[in-house]
Parts: sequence; C-alpha cells; structure tokens
Amino acid sequence: MADEWFEYGGDLGETERRFVEALRIRAAQWRASPLDSRADPPGAELPLVASLDLSDPVAGCVLLTLGVHLDGRTLRGDQVVHDQLFTLPDEPTGLAFAATGDPEELAARAADWFEAVLRRPVVRCEWTLTRYVYLFADTGKIVGGGGRFCSPGQLDRVAATGRLDGGRWVDARGFRQPDAVVRVR
Repeated sequence: MADEWFEYGGDLGETERRFVEALRIRAAQWRASPLDSRADPPGAELPLVASLDLSDPVAGCVLLTLGVHLDGRTLRGDQVVHDQLFTLPDEPTGLAFAATGDPEELAARAADWFEAVLRRPVVRCEWTLTRYVYLFADTGKIVGGGGRFCSPGQLDRVAATGRLDGGRWVDARGFRQPDAVVRVR
C-alpha cells in the first residue's frame, strides 16, 4: 500500500519487521503524511534506516530529513546528512539520540523522538526577492532555506560580533530583520 507509514521494498528480518510494525502503530497518530516516511532494509553499507521528512506542505519543500538506524539492539537517530544514502552525521547534532533495547522498545524511543521534532514549532522568515529561511521557533536554529538571511534575534549579535552559528565569521553587511515571519508547523 503506497500510503502506509514507513513503506519499504524487499525483505526485513524479524527484528527489523517488529521495529517497523511497532513504529507504524505510533505513526498513525502523527500530524504528518505517511508519504514523508520510508524504511530501507539493511544493506551492505547501512543497517535498517527509517526516515521522516519535515516539510512545508504549502511551499512543497523538505526542510530536513530525520533518520534512525537500527542495528540489532542499538538505535541511533539524527538529522540525515545525505538524502539518497540516508547516512547520519559523523558528529552528532543537537537532535541526536541513541538507545538500546528490544525492537518494540526501540520503536517507542524512535516514535517519541520523531513526535518531539514534529511538535516543535517551525516558522519561515521571509525577505523580499524570495529570500527565506526556516527555523525551529523555540530555539531559532536554522533547519532549511536559501538566500542571505539572519534569524530574528540574531541581527544584533551579528552586528556586534560579526559571528553567527557557533562562532562562524559572516559578512554582516546587508543583514536585516525579515519582512515577514510565517508559522509553518
């Protein structure tokens, strides 16, 4: 069925099947589309990968992809760094988590994590000339976008220090507050 949560092609082992089935039960209550999820059976390079796109349905774009890797009794989750291979970053991000347990326990942990991210408010800050950025509204962390941008609350810090995003130097010329802030989720 093409509209089932965490669709996959190929065969899953017993552990992976139990994990995906338990995750699907929880996902049925999510305020997202099953089409934004997928599961990829273990292969030569990766364990089972279950992923979920966080998207802006109005703009029709993916803000970020979250993924969990199930390897036996170990689960690792984080933002996906490669949208075709579904690899996780070498250095964990602020979204990362890890757990151990049986497949149903790990599915519950993964579901808790996916749900926590889905509940986070996301806003789109817009500037004229199609410049935009998506942020988690609760932290101001940038999760997607394009163009020359500065999130609300960062403008003064950038102007004072010339630094943004963990100390990275930026050219602060031309930064200004957005013309509009639109709630996405």
